[in-house]
Order: sequence, then structure tokens, then C-alpha cells
Amino acid sequence: MSIMQKVAKNYVIQMLGKALSMLIGLVVIAILTRYLSEDDWGAYVTATTLLAFFGVFVDFGLTLTLTQMISTPGADEKKIVGSVMGIRLTSGALFYSLSALVVLFLPYSNTAKAAVAAGAAAFFFMSATASMVGLFQKHLALKRYVLAELISRGFYLLFTFLCVVFGLGLLPILGAMGLANALWFIFVFIAAKPITVIRPQFNWPIWKEAFYRSSPIAISTIFNLIYLRGDVLILAWIKPGDVPQYGTAYKVVDVLTAFPTMLMGLLLPQLALAWGEKNREVFKNILQKAFNVFAMVAIPLFFGTQLVATQLTTLIAGEKYASAGLILKVLIFAIVCVFISTLYGHTIVALHKQKIMTWGYAFTAVVSIIGYIIFIPKFGMWGAAWVTCFSEFLIASLTFITVCKVSKTLPNLVVTAKAIFASLIMYLIIMVLPTLPVLITIVLGALVYGITMISVGGIKTTELKTLLPKNNRL
Repeated sequence: MSIMQKVAKNYVIQMLGKALSMLIGLVVIAILTRYLSEDDWGAYVTATTLLAFFGVFVDFGLTLTLTQMISTPGADEKKIVGSVMGIRLTSGALFYSLSALVVLFLPYSNTAKAAVAAGAAAFFFMSATASMVGLFQKHLALKRYVLAELISRGFYLLFTFLCVVFGLGLLPILGAMGLANALWFIFVFIAAKPITVIRPQFNWPIWKEAFYRSSPIAISTIFNLIYLRGDVLILAWIKPGDVPQYGTAYKVVDVLTAFPTMLMGLLLPQLALAWGEKNREVFKNILQKAFNVFAMVAIPLFFGTQLVATQLTTLIAGEKYASAGLILKVLIFAIVCVFISTLYGHTIVALHKQKIMTWGYAFTAVVSIIGYIIFIPKFGMWGAAWVTCFSEFLIASLTFITVCKVSKTLPNLVVTAKAIFASLIMYLIIMVLPTLPVLITIVLGALVYGITMISVGGIKTTELKTLLPKNNRL
């Protein structure tokens, strides 16, 4: 098997593994929303969102930096991986302990505060585990990492189910998450042994270099998370009663955002190589094809959600979260913008213009926080949803403008127009049909959209295949 085929295989494994992991996550959400009271579910959403925010400080961009550092010719892989693991364990212990302390001074419910403390261990082990993924990526051994993740997610589902069966409540459920993530860490640690022996190290020169390399990524990510998660955290402060419905819709949104991120992980090396070699034609072709794929996925997703949002959230979370479907209809616009910002945000990395966009992320974060503070007290979760949509639109516009200006490349909108036409046909046909179970409606809509796109020449499998690494130099 050639190196390009190995790369393609590893990315396929990663995407399939992530898809299965997200499916297990949806099943867990379905269990929790039906078992927990709305107040406890709201506390769960608030706690996990706050812990995710602290997780950015723990990560500090080191996941990407590790891959860069160990890929440098002559790099001491064992020492670098051990040092980054040492950073993660130290920063994880510090910041997740700090999260349990800081939340005591925040205007959240006592249940949410206790949930942060109970869930801190889960995020600590998740963060430590994520620090090792770069090692598996470099050695094209993602199968080991994905298998470890899926086994641990299976345990998480089992532990959650047992907590519900025995009626243990919210805090033991978060403890069960911690146990499952601890097993995940152990499984990945064992899976890494054939590649290298990982021992946490305190190596200040490597720590210093890692922090220097990762700081631009970390700063941008922190600003990014402020406008991405600020809505839930401020909503939980000002309108805590809206968090259960809003949080349910947001969990669906989180699942959908994984697709563009995974695809851009596949394309980023190709874009970076083409730009570095000043091969503008190849760069333009890859970017255009990625834009077409995103358009073909995001546009029908937007139209389809307007039809099935309430049924979908009801299927996932139960009847008491039917209102989350109305919020999802609004937030789906943010998802369309996320597709654009992910595409062009990763392209900015390929262009080495991260520092320029740091200001864009900072500006968006400031505007978002001001918007949340103004509109959430007046409009509750609706204010949060619309400000989130505006924030995503703003950052998508800024990344788009930056890439177009630097690369002097504008997208061709022919496929986009065809995707809009096919989506409208799908929307109109589903509208006139009698009400069907949501999964059947989704499948039927996908068939109508796919057939229409093929009929108008919008989908060409030969072009999609060229996005695979085996057909492009990396």
C-alpha cells in the first residue's frame, strides 16, 4: 500500500470512528434528556460548556503543535511526546481544579456548580488523551486511537445506562463519564506502546518551544470559544430556565459541526503544500472543490432542518424538548456559516495568516459578548440564538474576505446555485407529502435532493474522488 493510500485510509477510519462516536453521544443524550429533570439537564449543559471553555486553556493549541514538532526531521519524538503529555497533565490538573473553584463565584445553580466539580475529572482525562492523537496521525496508526475511543464510548454508554437503571442521578452520571474517559486514556496509552513509550516529562526547553508555537493557535481558539460558548454560559446566568431547550438544540448543532472540521483536516495539508509551492492552480482547484462539497451539504441541511427540526429534537430528546426544534431552525443558519468559516479558517492556516485573523476572532468575540449581554435579558434563548447566528456570519465573512484577498481567489457559485435549486425542490416535495416518521422523511429528502443534483449535473463523483489524498500530493 502506497503512502497516499495509507493517508486516505487513516482519514476514512478517523471519520467513520468519529461518526460512530457521535452516534453513541446522541444515544447518551437521548437517555439523559428522558431521565434527568429539565433543571438537571440544564445543569449538565452548563457544566459541560464551562468545562469545555477551561479545556481550551488546557489544550492551548498543543494538539496541532505536537504533530508539527514530532514531524520535524531529526526530532526526538519520545522526548517531545512525553513533554507535551507533561504539559497537559500539569495544566489539566491546574485549570480543571480552578474550574471547580471559579464556578463557586458564578451565578449558577448549586446543581450546576456541583456538576462542574463532578465532571472535571472527565474533561481532565479527555484532554490528556487528546494530546496523544498527533502521535497516531504521524505514524498513520489512527486505527488504534479510533478503536480505543469507540471502546471507551461503549463503556460510557453502559455506565450511563446503569446509572439511570439504578436511579443514581446527575452527579454519578458525570462520575461515570470520568471513569469512561479514564479508561479511554489507558486504552490510548497502551495503544501507543508499539509506536513509542510515553512518559510525562518536565523539559522546560521543549515546553517553552511548544508554548511559543502554539500561542497564536491558542489565542484564536480562546476568542473562538468565547463567541461559540458564551451564549450558553450567559444564558445560564441570566435566563437559566431557557438552558435545557437551548442546550438540546446546541447538542445537535455540535454533532453537525464535526463534518466540516474532519474534511478540512483531510484537505489542509494539500492546500498548504499547493500554496507553499506557489501552485495557484492546484490551490484554487482544491479550494473550489471543497467549497462545492460544503455547499452541497450545508444548503440542503438548512432547508431540510426547517422541515424536520421539531420532529428531530423530539426523537432525540423526547416530547418535553419539542421547543428546542424551533431554536434549531434558527441555529442551523449558524451551521451554514460554520461550514464557510471552517473552510476558510483552515485555509488561512495554509496561507500562514493566522496572526491577521487573531484580530478577527477577537473582534467577533467582543461583538458577541456585547450582543449576548444586550439581547439575552430581553429575548432569552431567542436572543442567544440570533446573536450566535450573527457571530458565525461575521467570522465566516472575515475569513472569506481574508482568503480571497490574500489568494486572489473567488469561488465559482455554479454548484452552489444547483444545490439551492435541488434543495428547494426537496423542500417543496416534502412539504406536500403527508407527515411521515422523521427518519423516513430525512431519507426521502436526501433521495430527492441527490436525484435532482445528479439530474442538473451538480454532483460529479469523479471530482469528489480528487479530494482524496491518494490523488493529490501531500
